Parts: sequence; C-alpha cells; structure tokens
Amino acid sequence: MNSRNEGTFMTTWSSKKLEDTQFLAQAFAKVLQPGINLLLEGPLGAGKTAFTQALGRALAINRPIKSPTYTLVKTYPLDQGRLVHIDAYRLEEGGSDSVDFDFYFEPQNICLIEWPQFMKDYLPSSYLRLVFELKENGERGITLSVSDEADAKHRAVYKEWLDQVGDQYES
Repeated sequence: MNSRNEGTFMTTWSSKKLEDTQFLAQAFAKVLQPGINLLLEGPLGAGKTAFTQALGRALAINRPIKSPTYTLVKTYPLDQGRLVHIDAYRLEEGGSDSVDFDFYFEPQNICLIEWPQFMKDYLPSSYLRLVFELKENGERGITLSVSDEADAKHRAVYKEWLDQVGDQYES
C-alpha cells in the first residue's frame, strides 16, 4: 500500500517482506545525487540497516555494509564522492560534540544517518527522512518525508524517487 499526501512531501509504504524494503532502496539508488542526506529512524530491527545494505548493493558497493554502531561512521567510495553511513545510537547519552560531523556533510557525499535524534544539533537543515515502523505480522510502515527547510535538490530527489517507485511497488 502506498499512500501519498499531495499537499505535503510525505509518502507511506507498507513493506510486507524484506524484498519490499530492498526495492525501495534500489529505487532510491537510481535517483541519488551527491549532497543528499537521508535520516533513517525507527526502533531496533525495523529495517534501517537492511535498507542501507540494499542501497549499498544498488550503488555497486562490494564491501559488506554493517551498521557502524561502535565506530559511529563508515564511508564507502563511490564514482563521485562517498556514501557516508552514520549510526548515532551510541550518542544517546551524549558525545556528539566530540565528532566533526561537518567533515562528512560535504556536497560530494551521500549521507545516511541512523538514530539522527541523538545528533540533532549537528544535522544539516536539508534532508530526506525515512521512518520505519514495526507493525503486526512482521510488516513495516515506511514513511518518506522532506525536511521543512529542504533545498530544491532534496525535494527533486523526493519526487524522482516517487516516480521511480511508481506503480511498480506492490505490497
């Protein structure tokens, strides 16, 4: 199920199986551009890392992608820039001020941030946000939105992603 609110930049999908989440990641990979920031939110086991792994494969990253919970940041070279995977889970008790996040939010990088609420003071104002919600029977609700202060690039990627997913998404 795909529900789209035309008045705002928000869309929700129902992911019944891992392949649904992987499909959304593969569609996202087709429209990604350097300078895009994607926040991934949701409880443990909701699909954030599965989405990131599928995205990495779609971007031709051959190394295994694991959530960098203990290292906080892992980078993967791309043809243009890097895929930067930040997992801020360990910053729940503080410590965000000891990491130079600006170093990673460079215009040539694509940044994926898990647990962004633990580094909210350091987030760029322009981003896309995916919220993963656990539902009954192992299903997930996945909601995509755009930050209120998103630039034209993030809004365009949002629209291109929806066009890419289009009617191909079956749940």
